[in-house]
Amino acid sequence: MARLDNDGHDDGDDAGPKDAVEAIAAAVTQLTETLVLARVLVHAGMAVDLGGLEREVGDLCADAIALPRAEGRDMATPLADLLAEIELLERAMEDRPPTL
Repeated sequence: MARLDNDGHDDGDDAGPKDAVEAIAAAVTQLTETLVLARVLVHAGMAVDLGGLEREVGDLCADAIALPRAEGRDMATPLADLLAEIELLERAMEDRPPTL
């Protein structure tokens, strides 16, 4: 995902905050879908590789913080939903260790 400058623009791009919000929302949706799939795999007893998850979530949060205040507030619910999905995956991993 592209990094945003302090005005909520894609670095090197003239996109406005609305474009940045849409890009962040799309990335949150994609990551949430990936986490749902990971949870399904965990429930099936498979191991999942979460390498890069922390960085990806950190980047999304940093991008949301870089947005102008009003647009940043719009990201609160999608990011909270993402956190909830991370917590569901964490519980699934605790409840069902992978079969070897």
